[in-house]
Amino acid sequence: MRNQRVGSKSGKIAEINYLRGFSILAVLAIHTTGYFTKITPYRTLALLAIWTDVFSQFAVPLFIAISGFVLAKNYRQGFSLTQFYYKRARSILPQYMIFSALYTAFNYWGDMRSSSFSANLKRIALSVWHSDASYHLWFFAVIIQLYLAYPLIIKGYDFFKARNKSEYFLAGMLIIQVLWMVGTHTSYANVIKVNAIAYLFYFCLGIYALDKFETLKDLSQRLTPLWGTMSLLLTFGASFFIVIGLTTGHTYDEIPPYFTTGAELVYPVLRLVTFLFIWNLAAGLTIKRNVLAKFMARLGDYSFGIYLIHLFFNQVTIRILSNHQIGPSQWLFYPIVFTATLILSYAGVRLISFLPFSYYLIGFGHSKIIKREGTNNVKE
Repeated sequence: MRNQRVGSKSGKIAEINYLRGFSILAVLAIHTTGYFTKITPYRTLALLAIWTDVFSQFAVPLFIAISGFVLAKNYRQGFSLTQFYYKRARSILPQYMIFSALYTAFNYWGDMRSSSFSANLKRIALSVWHSDASYHLWFFAVIIQLYLAYPLIIKGYDFFKARNKSEYFLAGMLIIQVLWMVGTHTSYANVIKVNAIAYLFYFCLGIYALDKFETLKDLSQRLTPLWGTMSLLLTFGASFFIVIGLTTGHTYDEIPPYFTTGAELVYPVLRLVTFLFIWNLAAGLTIKRNVLAKFMARLGDYSFGIYLIHLFFNQVTIRILSNHQIGPSQWLFYPIVFTATLILSYAGVRLISFLPFSYYLIGFGHSKIIKREGTNNVKE
């Protein structure tokens, strides 16, 4: 992977793949440390898990920003809407529908065994429609909505850019996103399922990052400790609202909405600072050829497949640990679940990649050369 500049429509940018690698590690961390909600009574282990979980929440916003970046790189002006939507559908719908069916069977196999074929087919169809076959598949509802809106978004962005006011457009998206997220903690907006609005700013930030790519390339590596420190401090600040809720006697699911409203004002700043921190880490890997750099690059290649498949291994590992009386209240639980999920997911995606038509399962394949068309959340 060569460290290339933006210039060629099809040119690959090494930093993007490393960003994917960091993001998928954060996804695994979220789905491991998220079990802090099961820790009773509240103690130090829960606090560390909360901090890790809140910090790792940059994962999906960064995937969204990568999507905006690569879509803008490949589809800017004069592109065919028919071809655009065809390629977007091909890049995510087969994988989404297949894994929705698999996770539905995985999670409801006991009920499905005693149900009719038509009833099971209806259950699968509803899980696809509601994006709830597994709790991580909600992301596909967001990315599909953003794909649908992209032609309109890029027209709006370029309208402002032509007048040297692209920052105004970005600020407007930020205001809409924050107001939307605050509204979801009220009884007025939390029933509306246009979830993509919660990620509009990050998606447009990716487009803006493409235009400012040369500036990003010139960021000083000396600032990496500063971005990291700021990210940690903001993580503690955003976690404060959850911690107060838990220490005042609430369980996580019972924390009043107004506790988390304040955090929504902190999150965009936290994400932006964390993006800069992760970007600098990715840029540093592009000049190295050590084992870590190679592993992170391959992790970026496999990130889409790992995102799809990892919950199988996550849940199986947790069930096995439960049978051995190891649960979320024990320190050993977290490193075992994270490590097992990472290793098994990586190996699983690599094996699947050699199968025929693996692109339609995990978005990646070794069996034949597949031209990469545009992007989804983790593919360029």
